[in-house]
Amino acid sequence: MPVSLTVYDGAATIGGNKIFLEDGATAVFLDFGTSFSTRFRYYEEFLVPRSRTGLLDLIHMGLLPPLRGIYRSDLEDAGGRAWERAQRYPYYRECRADAVLLSHAHMDHCGYISFLDTGIPVVSTCLTAYLAKAIQDCGAHQFEGEMCYTIPRVAGDEGTIGAGGPRDFPYERRTYLIAGEVCQDPDDFWNLSPAAPRGRYFPPQRLEATTQAGGLPVRFLPVDHSIYGAAAIAVATSAGWVVYTGDLRRHGGRREMTEAFAKEAAALQPIALLSEGTNFGKEPGATEEQVRAACLAAVRDAPGQFIVADFGPRNVERLLTFLEIARRTGRRLALTDKDAYLLTAMHAVDPSIPTPKTDRHLVVYRRALLKPQQWVERVREWYPEQVDAAAVHADPGQFICCFSFFDVAELVDIDPPGGRWIYSASEAHNEEQQFELWRLGNWIDQFKMTPVGLAETATPYHASGHISGRELRELIYQIAPRLVIPVHTQTPQRLAESLLGDMDVHVPEVGAPITIG
Repeated sequence: MPVSLTVYDGAATIGGNKIFLEDGATAVFLDFGTSFSTRFRYYEEFLVPRSRTGLLDLIHMGLLPPLRGIYRSDLEDAGGRAWERAQRYPYYRECRADAVLLSHAHMDHCGYISFLDTGIPVVSTCLTAYLAKAIQDCGAHQFEGEMCYTIPRVAGDEGTIGAGGPRDFPYERRTYLIAGEVCQDPDDFWNLSPAAPRGRYFPPQRLEATTQAGGLPVRFLPVDHSIYGAAAIAVATSAGWVVYTGDLRRHGGRREMTEAFAKEAAALQPIALLSEGTNFGKEPGATEEQVRAACLAAVRDAPGQFIVADFGPRNVERLLTFLEIARRTGRRLALTDKDAYLLTAMHAVDPSIPTPKTDRHLVVYRRALLKPQQWVERVREWYPEQVDAAAVHADPGQFICCFSFFDVAELVDIDPPGGRWIYSASEAHNEEQQFELWRLGNWIDQFKMTPVGLAETATPYHASGHISGRELRELIYQIAPRLVIPVHTQTPQRLAESLLGDMDVHVPEVGAPITIG
């Protein structure tokens, strides 16, 4: 049988990648992420897919591909409405999957693993697996964030679906297989239960390494991205090597990994390259070194003042940049408890990742909470030396606080005498993000702080997690695949046109198989 690739999401959008690779009797997904562009089209903060209907809302609204046979059976409604709606799509089919090959732990690549049958293993780097667990442990919306373990659902009244009782239904864990070496993890973070004592049972699980998925040899090739653990993926099919870039860049602090990937991928002589194109049409922006210099200058220009460092969630590279700035300016970096939990997970895989226990310049900011969740209690136990709002108010020049828009209410407790809010994150890409930045600006004004880097266009205070258009073309020519399939881009046709005449390009259509070889 021929080898085929079917893009079920990410064909002409940024994120939500769900790419189905079939080779004879073997079938694997390359990523299975949340499509935020589709989700934002129908939902917002207070209007979300209904968990009580299981798969129904997600399939009907096009958030999940209409593929019967790959999803959790406990999320199927008793009346079969989900599959009746699925059959309305022209590319509805029944199929099976041997594995999900996960490039990295951003939700637009891993979030909707939540709905896949728990018997389908996930193959990833060890760091990606631990990040996914940490993200789920701290997550507020379990229904759309069960990447590593699930709460079994049972049928309720009136055709609804609800969580099974904790005494009778333990957590169900997904199998994660590690591409590469399995970490030592002396504190066994992987098996830390998300439940409170005497809560739902969390069965222990042992991680194992693999070099195959469904019988096909696979290679995970580390790349530089805005989250650690990211990798491109190469699959040895019967037609030749298929390479998927995931998300990558050439201007980060670990750009040598992307350069090594390009050489390794070229040596494979791939028959097909699935390439991201997020920033196609954009020139290279600031490098991580330039961001560090700009943010350092902004902090040095505000001695004794209250400083906030606002950067994207899980952007640990930027967190470490501000840690270095804290060291060089005689301050301490005050982390949110979520950041501290994330660093703890990463430290279990890579002991060189600092935590508040290993680096005196790191400290946890203690929020005033009525009922702290289990993971917050753990952070307080691990790192008992914490600072609260009163301590920051008393000596604002001692700290750089890692806050984002969702932490701005802490300003009321801190009551800072002015200061600087350094916005080191991406500019707004849609109307909802523009409103968010507008509200953030209002908070900053209310507390008479000076915004730095808060603009509608790119600034030197942030470096993108994605490769620029010119650099991407150079990367593709260096790898020299027989066929290029652009994904994770809003301009696939433009990327294709830039390569025409030099190599074959196939612009994917949702649900339409692409035969290769």
